[in-house]
Amino acid sequence: MSGLTQIDASPRPRETARYSRATGSHRMSGRQPTFAALWGMLLAAWLAGACSGPELTERQLIERSCHSGNLRDCGEVGWWNECGNGVPVNTGKAQGYYEQACSAGDARSCGRLGNMYREGIGGRVDLPRALVLLQGACTAGDLRSCTLAGILLENGRGGVKDPVKAARFYQAACNDGDHRACANIGTMYVEGKVLTQDDRHAVRLFQAACEANWAPACSSLGRMYEQGRGGLEMSPSQAVALYNKSCEMGAGSGCLLMAFACERGMGIQSDTTRAAIFYVQSCERGHDVGCHYAAQVYEQGRGVPTSRERALELYGRGCDLGYGIACAAAAGYYEQGHASPAARAEHCWDRGCINDHGLSCVKLAEMLQRGTQPDPERARRALKRACELGEKLGCAGLGDK
Repeated sequence: MSGLTQIDASPRPRETARYSRATGSHRMSGRQPTFAALWGMLLAAWLAGACSGPELTERQLIERSCHSGNLRDCGEVGWWNECGNGVPVNTGKAQGYYEQACSAGDARSCGRLGNMYREGIGGRVDLPRALVLLQGACTAGDLRSCTLAGILLENGRGGVKDPVKAARFYQAACNDGDHRACANIGTMYVEGKVLTQDDRHAVRLFQAACEANWAPACSSLGRMYEQGRGGLEMSPSQAVALYNKSCEMGAGSGCLLMAFACERGMGIQSDTTRAAIFYVQSCERGHDVGCHYAAQVYEQGRGVPTSRERALELYGRGCDLGYGIACAAAAGYYEQGHASPAARAEHCWDRGCINDHGLSCVKLAEMLQRGTQPDPERARRALKRACELGEKLGCAGLGDK
């Protein structure tokens, strides 16, 4: 392992030889030792073994190397603490070890640290910090980090939106065998905004990733069958089979598409109750838009009993996952008195604005302007953000200033 100070804890050659001679495994040159000399050699061998201690394991060697200043080895210790590999899970310690290894130029540790900030493991979510670390790790050769950096760049969630760079990162990771990156770049080929539209190439990427059991790719391939794109014959039944496979493998997108199919009766018998189950499953599997649709099902009583409480819970979940429209819907519940406290509405409008929902930014500005403690500067920033997102009410509000 690079940077590891090798510590030879095995018996020294002389000690081994001494023990071999004393036990008669081979003869000494010259005359045979006396009993006293033989006893002395046995005692010396025993003392040497007693003082040397047990051999150090590879894990102990790595830990010793890290604590001795070979900081690149700290990354391995961090991984043990994050995953609970031979030690109790301790994300705080893991983060500290990753920081040390990353500072010494270990790309993989920078990537793992970036992912901790991306997911809020061991602390709060910090997407700008995550993006800096993941981009650096990707450039330094940790191609898994290229995929994660690409996701942030494509969506602009780390403070920088650069889909062209995201495509380059996805391609690098895809070339290295990351099926998630291949599926993501396949979607770019379908959309034809960043890359020249190429449905056939997208289908090949989706097929390979789905066969490798990357569940979202099965959802994407199903969409191509549903629409008959990329040289595929339109086949609702094949689409549904792929959506169901994707959902069973844990992809929220697959569950959401299965819900749509059940509601519309596309390639499967129409069943609103079953659709409601799939909507909720999509939310439980982390699909923000799925949470929004699941909330509407409970709000409208489609296949399930009407429940505002359950609807608000699901809207809140969608908001937490980053869907601004769900934040706005939750805010409406508080603002209209369907839930309390009413002041919670400001938090939801704020979350919606952060998640790029322009109308949420406008509503936030209104609350900041008329509240018990007006904050005109923050209101102006909210209106500016709304205008940047294309919300005309935001631009109009700024024009009145």
